[in-house]
Amino acid sequence: MVWSYRKKFFSMMFLVTLLLLFSACSDPSLPDIPAEELVQRAAERMKESDGFQFVIARDGAPAFLDPGETLSFRRATGAFVAPDRALATVRVIGPGIITDVDVISVAEIQWQTNVVTGDWEELPPNWGFNPAVLFDDDIGIQAVLLADLSQVALAEPENLAESDGPDELLYSVTAVASGENIYQMSGYLIGPEQVSIQLWIRPETFELVRIVVREPEPNYEDQESIWQVDISHYDELIDIQPPVIE
Repeated sequence: MVWSYRKKFFSMMFLVTLLLLFSACSDPSLPDIPAEELVQRAAERMKESDGFQFVIARDGAPAFLDPGETLSFRRATGAFVAPDRALATVRVIGPGIITDVDVISVAEIQWQTNVVTGDWEELPPNWGFNPAVLFDDDIGIQAVLLADLSQVALAEPENLAESDGPDELLYSVTAVASGENIYQMSGYLIGPEQVSIQLWIRPETFELVRIVVREPEPNYEDQESIWQVDISHYDELIDIQPPVIE
């Protein structure tokens, strides 16, 4: 009799242990929200924000910043302050050089430190990558999310452990974007062909944490360039002023 009770007790404890292990290993769930609504809320959150910080990285074929195609974009780290100010440190690659230059944008006017001298100079309007335009409410990422996406669908939730933010499960959304507006917005660096997009969105605040854009390389079949934009520190503002040019 005693052995029978003990056997039942240990069997029950074994089942409880299995249930606990199963619960710990199973993925936590997120509230069920349609993909289109998630994208809309993320775009609206960006529009409502007074500013944020960003990291933009590119992997793939050169994306030239100048008409002479001597300097190509590789990476930018900076901050945006609404409605039209941004600063960034941009890594560029040129013939025999890899260097960082500082960029300040106020609306459509842009200044950059000279690659050789390090002095500030105003850039011509036809040079690419103006981060203030990239995050503009009317023509920037927010506008693209609201107007240019198709085939919008939920992907598996994901934890971006390496991102600059809380360690949490994020919504993930995939879509296709027409490339014309992205082409103008990015200073002719992305597009104009159709591109695929994936978004990662924070569940409680609907803050857009990461965007990955994959664009085909027209000269190389089955190859693509990848842009990754990480956004963090919403509403933590940095004072951005035009540089003093002597």
